[in-house]
Amino acid sequence: MERRQRGRPRKKQDAILFWQFLRGAAAMCAYDEARERGEKHSVAVGQAVDFVKKLHPKMPISETEVKRALATWRPRGSSTILRLERSSPSEEDVVRHRWLREELAILNEKKALKLPIPQKEIITRIIVRLGERPDYPRHNRKIR
Repeated sequence: MERRQRGRPRKKQDAILFWQFLRGAAAMCAYDEARERGEKHSVAVGQAVDFVKKLHPKMPISETEVKRALATWRPRGSSTILRLERSSPSEEDVVRHRWLREELAILNEKKALKLPIPQKEIITRIIVRLGERPDYPRHNRKIR
């Protein structure tokens, strides 16, 4: 009989849970949108927190967590970063999502599987891509 190790269970190195990725993705989308509107970094971080809280009220989020996500996915000195863009789903996306839900329901009935079926329609589509780091120049910089 194996003895269970005492103490807090160790996390797998370099692995995060899906909900943590979703939280970071939503925060980075909101941050980018705020920066593109001309907001300063601190204001954009606050708006990202507000956006995530409005989107998922029970999900824990803080300004520190937004900064941590930005540091993880957009390290300083890197010219290529993870870019996330939010957009409305196309009609094709909605039809594909409905088909997937129907297929999962059929599989659950036929095979007695316990696959989770998404209940909601697609509200937002997030496009993930690698891209160049955006340049947000200071609005009060000296012009020479």
